[in-house]
Amino acid sequence: MRVREASAADLIAILSIGTTTPWDKSAYLQRQLSEGNIAVAELEGEVRGFIVWNREFFSLPFVWLIAVEPAHRRGGIASALFDYVERLCAGSRLYSSTNESHAAMHAFFTKRGYRRAGTADVDPGDPEIFYRIDLT
Repeated sequence: MRVREASAADLIAILSIGTTTPWDKSAYLQRQLSEGNIAVAELEGEVRGFIVWNREFFSLPFVWLIAVEPAHRRGGIASALFDYVERLCAGSRLYSSTNESHAAMHAFFTKRGYRRAGTADVDPGDPEIFYRIDLT
């Protein structure tokens, strides 16, 4: 597996994987790609997942979205993508979030050593739970 910064050539794969998540993110993903905020994971030469992150959360690093092709989930791609971002953010605190209903992501964050940092009522009935990790 290889994780790298995404390029314009990855747009079709990113948009395709993005359709496996709720709501249409096409315009958002195109903007994030143009701003250099996406990394991709390649497996056997094909993009199988991506992560969107930047330093726009109170000027702190934040992972906004991670997506992996359904057929390749639970195979280490999400971990490799988070490893990549965590290395880039060494020496600081990294944040991310997930809906309260997303049990798999809560387990993922806990396993990686992230701690709950707060809650926001972004989606009524399914609060957003924020996580952080100190990368010192």
